[in-house]
Amino acid sequence: MRRKTLQVPVGDIFIGSDYPIVIQSMTNTATDNINDTADQCIKLFNSKAQLVRITAQNIKEAEALKYIKQNLLNKGYTHPIAADIHFNPKLALLAAQYVDKIRINPGNFVNLFPNNISYTSEQYNLELNAIKQEIEKLLPVLIKNNVAVRIGVNKGSLSPRLIDKYGNNIEAAIESAIESALIFNKLNFNNLVISIKTSSVYETISANRLLIKKLDKIGLNYPIHIGVTEAGIDKQGIIKSTIAIGNLLLDGIGDTIRVSLTGDPLKEIPAAENIINTYQKFLPFPVLPIYDYSLNYCPKIFNNNNLDDGLPPNDFDFLEINNKDAFGLISKELKNKKYINLKIKSSDFNLYELCIILGRGWIDGWLRDLYLVNDNLSKDTLNDIGEILQATGKRKILTEVISCPSCGRTMYDIEKITKEVKERFSRYPGLTLAVMGCIVNGPGEMKEAQAGIVGNGLNKANIYIYGKLISKNIPIDIVVDEFEKQLKNHNLI
Repeated sequence: MRRKTLQVPVGDIFIGSDYPIVIQSMTNTATDNINDTADQCIKLFNSKAQLVRITAQNIKEAEALKYIKQNLLNKGYTHPIAADIHFNPKLALLAAQYVDKIRINPGNFVNLFPNNISYTSEQYNLELNAIKQEIEKLLPVLIKNNVAVRIGVNKGSLSPRLIDKYGNNIEAAIESAIESALIFNKLNFNNLVISIKTSSVYETISANRLLIKKLDKIGLNYPIHIGVTEAGIDKQGIIKSTIAIGNLLLDGIGDTIRVSLTGDPLKEIPAAENIINTYQKFLPFPVLPIYDYSLNYCPKIFNNNNLDDGLPPNDFDFLEINNKDAFGLISKELKNKKYINLKIKSSDFNLYELCIILGRGWIDGWLRDLYLVNDNLSKDTLNDIGEILQATGKRKILTEVISCPSCGRTMYDIEKITKEVKERFSRYPGLTLAVMGCIVNGPGEMKEAQAGIVGNGLNKANIYIYGKLISKNIPIDIVVDEFEKQLKNHNLI
């Protein structure tokens, strides 16, 4: 059952529990290229996206939103668009005259002391008051133009002020969201949507569960936008997104979603539709245990082709499930047991079903080993199971590649570079690499990686190792070669 929320108007749609889950995406064209951006919006709307976000990183791009909106209306598209704002509250004031929704990142909306590592109480309060003042300036424009706001927190771009107080963790991310929501609420503005995203599946699920508990406790029943940031490319991104989004939806959390896939945003829409259709198959959802997340047990994957972990032992105790009542069968078994093993015929389940069922079991801790039964078990299915296991953090089989979906700030072919990085450095279990679109959020949001490539201008990129800038303005056609050289120099491969 979905969590009961306010119903927030965004243009000609509503986001909230009384309405269907809204699928959204984001353009990756240059925002000041008005025709290209409007055309991509139209393609996304025609693909069943209901809301499209557009970056506005300077005055020229914020002004371009006016003409993009006009272009859409002239072609008969009344669908809402949102502006993505970072670092500059003045751009929010400008963009709010033209769009239906503003996304602000409280981690970088106002930073009075950007180079601080440690904050005094006075500095902490000064910055908090500055945020309130900027929101107060924004409110009349929001109200006049009927514009909603998403408070969009990314764990990779948290305020140094909150990192100093709580640490670089989900507690700081939750506090960041609630802090901003309370400011709006006390100013009697409640057309808000809240999101907390990380590149970790477990942290995304955990953070949103805890966020809801805290919001409901203080009576802030705002709708929630969910997704995994920097989920990655193609199937890897779909797997991570499906585990997190699908299971949060089963918890009743989530009123709008985005599947953030590197490359063409049109790929995101069918993936989002598949997640929604799949989670609905499992309703009504039974109450299942949630244990403390632990990496102490490494699950085994048995299969009758005698690959990977081989055949299960003779005394292997398993529950055989089907895709008709998978969670019902699991619920009955867990009434008498704390942990279970599952036996499934792989051909009975599609990828999205496997992601939600296995992902939940491994994230919440009640699933141990898996027995895949199928004489024609394909290598692709085994790889998919491995990716699911890796996405939950329970076993590192491959190199983890974090890559942002890209937006109008990206000025190189990020999809091509991500694929090259993934192929060239795939077999280093425990290594996490990042490929990020721009220096606006890239350096901060690749903190989970040991090394990364971050776009910096037209067809150029910087290389970071352990968060430090190592090489700058490398031509994009040789950046992966330079990246390999630096990984070797720093004994990462």
